[in-house]
Amino acid sequence: MPIGPLNKLSGRQQVALVVLLAIAAGVLAAPQVYSFVADDGDTVVVIEMQGPIETNMAQDVEDQLRDARQDDAVEAVVLEVESGGGLPAQSERIYAAVDRTSEEMPVIATVDTMGASGAYLSMAPADEIYVAPSAQAVGSVGVAGTAPSPSGPNAGTTGPDKRGPSTEQQREQQQILANLFVESVIEQRGDEIELDREEIAHANSYLGTEAVNNGYADDFGFVDDAIEDAADEAGLRTYSVETHRADGVGVGMPLIEDDGDIVVTENDETLNDAFILAVAPEVWEETVGTELEPVSYTGPEPSEVGADADGGVDA
Repeated sequence: MPIGPLNKLSGRQQVALVVLLAIAAGVLAAPQVYSFVADDGDTVVVIEMQGPIETNMAQDVEDQLRDARQDDAVEAVVLEVESGGGLPAQSERIYAAVDRTSEEMPVIATVDTMGASGAYLSMAPADEIYVAPSAQAVGSVGVAGTAPSPSGPNAGTTGPDKRGPSTEQQREQQQILANLFVESVIEQRGDEIELDREEIAHANSYLGTEAVNNGYADDFGFVDDAIEDAADEAGLRTYSVETHRADGVGVGMPLIEDDGDIVVTENDETLNDAFILAVAPEVWEETVGTELEPVSYTGPEPSEVGADADGGVDA
């Protein structure tokens, strides 16, 4: 028997009331993120950087950061970094995009396991870098490449410089890139890193605990910590989180230059002459392959990682 005011409603009206109550209950029980979106639309964007840094990854991250800057709803960015580096030029592209973004909104980078070499350069302009205490490789500010070798004239060259750089020029180019790498990191984190320029140029990688102690990272933390702190720095009380996962980019070789030339392929026995990579020695085999070995490195050789080697910068 109907009880109370319901006994005055028709069967159809009672059904309608039940539906309205169900909708109201659903709204109240819905995840809070939806109420965040409905209130003001403020958003923290999480952008993933995973795997070797090559052209596709650089383009993807650059596009995502540009979209974040142009979206009035986005108030902060978190970079989720899991990479041992890759191509120097593509690392610089991400570096520049992160730098531009950090001028407009808070940017915090996080590293669970690895943020080294070109990946460390890429995230250096972030306002803060968080690492897991057990992160295995943070830093490695150096570049790797083949041993400089003399180049002779080719039948198709149209001038003496077309035959390629001399041995001395190749060494100079490697050192110029290494110096540029070091200077960029010092420009962004010179006030935080407690090592001098020579020590930075040794290109050592550090565990998460070491990275926080020496200033390569600012604090211990994970993605959720970074999201909360980035939102706080942006002055957000309520917000939604939008995550952009890498889809088929930055997952392996070959590496391809902007002009489309393949510089490393599965069938190559060596890297192309005078080609330089910003790859941490810890992930060289994983990134480039077991058949390819760097002959020169501005820091410790891959075979020296874990040994008591001082490393050093090639003159």
